[in-house]
Amino acid sequence: MTSITSEPGGPGSHTDSAQPSQRASDSDAQLGTQTTTGARQGGPRAFLHRLHVVAGIFIAPFLIVAAITGLAYAVAPTLEKVVYHDELTATSHAPAQSVEKQIEAAQAVHPDLSVLQVQLSEDPERTTRVAFADDTLKSESYRHAVFVDPGDLSIKGDLVEYGSSGALPLRSWLSEGHRRLWMGDPGRIYSELAASWMGALALGGLWLWWDRSRRRKQRESAKPASPRMKQMAKHATLGTWLTVGLLFLTATGLTWSMVAGENISTLREQMSWTAPKANTELADATTSAAPLYEADSVAEVARAQGLAGPMNVYLPEEPGAAWLVKEARTEWRTDMNAVSVDGATGRVVDYVPFSDWSLPAKLAEWGINAHMGILFGIVNQLVLVVLAVGIILIAIRGYVMWFLRGKRDSLKPGRLPGPTRWRDVKPTVLIILFVAIAAYAVVAPLFGISLVAFVVVDLLIRAMKSRQATSQQATS
Repeated sequence: MTSITSEPGGPGSHTDSAQPSQRASDSDAQLGTQTTTGARQGGPRAFLHRLHVVAGIFIAPFLIVAAITGLAYAVAPTLEKVVYHDELTATSHAPAQSVEKQIEAAQAVHPDLSVLQVQLSEDPERTTRVAFADDTLKSESYRHAVFVDPGDLSIKGDLVEYGSSGALPLRSWLSEGHRRLWMGDPGRIYSELAASWMGALALGGLWLWWDRSRRRKQRESAKPASPRMKQMAKHATLGTWLTVGLLFLTATGLTWSMVAGENISTLREQMSWTAPKANTELADATTSAAPLYEADSVAEVARAQGLAGPMNVYLPEEPGAAWLVKEARTEWRTDMNAVSVDGATGRVVDYVPFSDWSLPAKLAEWGINAHMGILFGIVNQLVLVVLAVGIILIAIRGYVMWFLRGKRDSLKPGRLPGPTRWRDVKPTVLIILFVAIAAYAVVAPLFGISLVAFVVVDLLIRAMKSRQATSQQATS
């Protein structure tokens, strides 16, 4: 690696720049101009270009892996319906029996486990899902889910589900690969590194594309004809079109990350950007657990309050607390209303409509659902597939451009651009760059750490090359 300044053709780069040498760059050949070394190395373009290229070269493998696993995860909601059709489908076609009896039927499968929640559907062809807590599973996010035919109370399946969306084993496994590369918490570093750099590369590439387009308009030029320039044109066009999607994946992906995710969660809590919770405290609390027969009246009250579609009925977390009912995450649902109910009296303790959520909380909910491929169903999933394929193509074209920059008839990659001459950069530009990078590094520390590592290694390599050049001149 070399100093953070720029070269066209690194993975994730949207544009090109040239390095003064006997071999003029393809870009300058097409523009038919001669540019001074100072002009090329003096502005923010040189810094952003080199950063874009160097980071792209080393981050592209992470992006490719994240895109491949993300592509599989994107279609997981649809695959889930096919793979677990038997568990999800009620076949008795009989009128639904009481929720109490459905829970009792599920309890026969796990008599030693406590019931956490029940997912009820208005669709008579969908099974009722009863979730049980189990300390032997990986974490509290994992639960046993027993699927009950509401008509004849037959057990259609017993699986382990994960998370608030109730992901079944296949989707959970794909999610584990996308988030952790099946390596546990250490594997989360790969996905966070990819997510944090993807947004930075996208914005840097967009600026470089704009700057190059602006410079081309100021001169008469022909369309690029060399293989490398053709690759660059396709690379830049694809990257520009996908910029919004790449920024979306970065923002939503970082909310689930290990380090940045904690920072974002803390920020959301301090700014009151989290989803409001329904109050479940009862003034006349008792010391006895809520009887299961209360589930029926609680569900009826929730429907009367306007909750529709699949909804999760949560048993009281402690004796004497209220039941909680939330609309479940499902396709084409853009709201999530909640109500807490006193099971003994049927009184509504608290009602939290989605309209009471703050805009940031709504955006976070929509963004997470869209990232999981749930929000808009198959349309959502196809968009994610396009983004994943686009990321892979952008990275591959970046490497092709880099190798095409090398010597002819050689498989060796080309040189990187020279370092920025910081004395030629305007102070205001330096301040803006530093503040923007520092602010983002605070939110996404892995971005900042890796950026510092790039710079340090780059400075060491440059120092070694400088010493070698000096010693060679001394001996010649």
